[in-house]
Amino acid sequence: MRIQDEIFQTRTLHNLPPLNIKYKITGQGQPLLFIHGAYISDEVWERQVPYFAEHRYRVINVLLPSHGDALPMDIAEYRVDDFTNEVVQLLDHLRISACVFIGLSLGSMIAQNFAARFPERTRGIVLLGNVASMRLTLVERTVTAVLFPKWLALRLFGSLSTKQFIKLSFMLTWFMRGNKWLGNKDTRQKIRDMISQMKREEIKRIFAAVHTFRKQNLASGDYPILLVNGQFDSPVIHHHARHIVRNHPYRARFERIAGSGHACNYDDPDAFNALLKHWLEEMDWTAEMATTSGIDCTSEYNRSLEIHPSN
Repeated sequence: MRIQDEIFQTRTLHNLPPLNIKYKITGQGQPLLFIHGAYISDEVWERQVPYFAEHRYRVINVLLPSHGDALPMDIAEYRVDDFTNEVVQLLDHLRISACVFIGLSLGSMIAQNFAARFPERTRGIVLLGNVASMRLTLVERTVTAVLFPKWLALRLFGSLSTKQFIKLSFMLTWFMRGNKWLGNKDTRQKIRDMISQMKREEIKRIFAAVHTFRKQNLASGDYPILLVNGQFDSPVIHHHARHIVRNHPYRARFERIAGSGHACNYDDPDAFNALLKHWLEEMDWTAEMATTSGIDCTSEYNRSLEIHPSN
């Protein structure tokens, strides 16, 4: 029986809501959990999964709800917390007490949210194309609150087909930074292919999570932070990375990958993989960081579900 089938049966037995997150596990060793960005899929990590599995890591590559062929959550509008709750439940049932999170774009928001809420279960966070808050600067506050408020954004995205959404997204990114923003030709085509799997009705629900993301309390723990941006990523993204480093100078490190864009891990996998591997090897790994099978690592979030299954 597959692990995912076992998890489904276990949750059914305890009258818990089903997991909408999907995942693949590759390799053995210290757990690394990879989280993709908004509208794309777990395929964005296909150039990392075999590499780190071969280097003695247990790679958990997740597909978020409403992305690809993953089922949606039963929520009218998503928040980053909702995606994080799915990750928490997955780790609980895989009996993983703590791990390193590697997140791209929306995935970086989820990684920050998890680390702020569960610092004791966070061994480190790696943030690619990171956003610290959708209202970090005055310009961003003006755009999200006045020029492009949530109600207007959801009305617009609710009226677009997936094909129209792809066209609009690529047009806006080209206008801001040119083709290099998203990455090289191969990367841009991969992103188009991944977005094309999106269902029209899920576009605005996912955007709601991005639009409402705010600054997280990363001072709640002492885990190391690695920020990685492509050279041609948005200046706003680079500013957010520098902001986190300024606020956590002894724990955070900022690296740029030359000649790459937002999905720098896909643009230049050799450079990114070597950078991440070196950072992981610098960390003070202990046996406590490994996957566990004999301890109770159930989070307070899931204990509350078991006590109040209808919530």
